[in-house]
Amino acid sequence: MMFDKLLGKWRLAKGRTTAEAKQVSTPDISRVIKIRAPEQASEKPTIAISVDPVELADKAEAAVDSLSGQFDAWMSADLDNLIASWNAANVPEATPEAYRAVFMAAHNIRGVAGSYGYPAISRLCGSLATLLSDTHPGENSALINLHVEACRAAFIGVGKGDGSDSVADAVCDALEQSVASKAGAN
Repeated sequence: MMFDKLLGKWRLAKGRTTAEAKQVSTPDISRVIKIRAPEQASEKPTIAISVDPVELADKAEAAVDSLSGQFDAWMSADLDNLIASWNAANVPEATPEAYRAVFMAAHNIRGVAGSYGYPAISRLCGSLATLLSDTHPGENSALINLHVEACRAAFIGVGKGDGSDSVADAVCDALEQSVASKAGAN
């Protein structure tokens, strides 16, 4: 019934000229959509807060600096977790859950290492997580072990001179290329 009415209106409008078609009445939708009148703003007292952006930035920097002393301890604990996970997974009877624990440890370190001031470890763990995403238990053990040991070496070598950064970058590049070639072979 409703469709017949709509079709009838369309047929009538089709036979009319443009000027006549514009005169077709539009339905009143005010019963369906209720439009509210804008509410009047109440007179609430406003409190003016003066914030000095430089002072705020100084406070934020001081808060980060107070935590930065803990970054080494947190990174050490995260690496200990990675190493322990890898030791548990690096056995002949390793389960997918054991490899998943290594992946999660690497993934977590990848996320925080840059903020802790360890960009090389972040890169290494990103590469390790990529490798582990396509690895079954018992596969790629040597390459996984290289990643874990490189993370340990990068942690120990941080701040040991300018050469440590270039060595860490070279190791990252080599391991990332190895992972990419493994991924390309699959």
